[in-house]
Amino acid sequence: MSTRSMIVAGVMSGTSADGIDVAIVQIAPGRSKPAMRLLAHEGYRFASALRRAVLAAMNAKSTSTAELARLNWRLGLAYAEAVKATATQHKFKLDLIGCHGQTLYHHAQAASYAGRSFACTWQAGEPAVIAQTLGIPVASNFRPADMVAGGQGAPLVPLLDYVLFADRKRGRVSPTSRRFQRVRSQMRWSPSTPGPETW
Repeated sequence: MSTRSMIVAGVMSGTSADGIDVAIVQIAPGRSKPAMRLLAHEGYRFASALRRAVLAAMNAKSTSTAELARLNWRLGLAYAEAVKATATQHKFKLDLIGCHGQTLYHHAQAASYAGRSFACTWQAGEPAVIAQTLGIPVASNFRPADMVAGGQGAPLVPLLDYVLFADRKRGRVSPTSRRFQRVRSQMRWSPSTPGPETW
């Protein structure tokens, strides 16, 4: 673990495939947990041809290996461009990039395939393209790593909740903490069907 402050860019594109979000955060070591501070964030729309390609590849009944390979590479280039534009605009020198990738398939429950049963997920956006283009190390494969360890493929939200809202005495997130309640009070819950709050 680093013992110095780092400037990290997190990059993400969601299943709506509308574009790429980049957040630049300063992460510094702390006594009990790291301290984080949002320095900048930007959003970039996908070019229409890229968005069409992403949507066509999601859960596609049929496509080609060449099409998927090109999409993986093209998304890597798009992520690199978005990170570079954000870092340049806000004048930050990055130490690390974290890239979630574009989810093309996600099945968190085990299902039978070719004689074995397992859960799986797949995100496109080649991290080697991002790293080589920008000359900055890239952390990726968050979802697969979480699923292989027995999770549902969403490891970052619980980690962030822990870092931001953990009760030092309890060693876990406390829904009664003042910080957690402040954030929660600013959020609105709009369920698709009426019912009790699920928090």
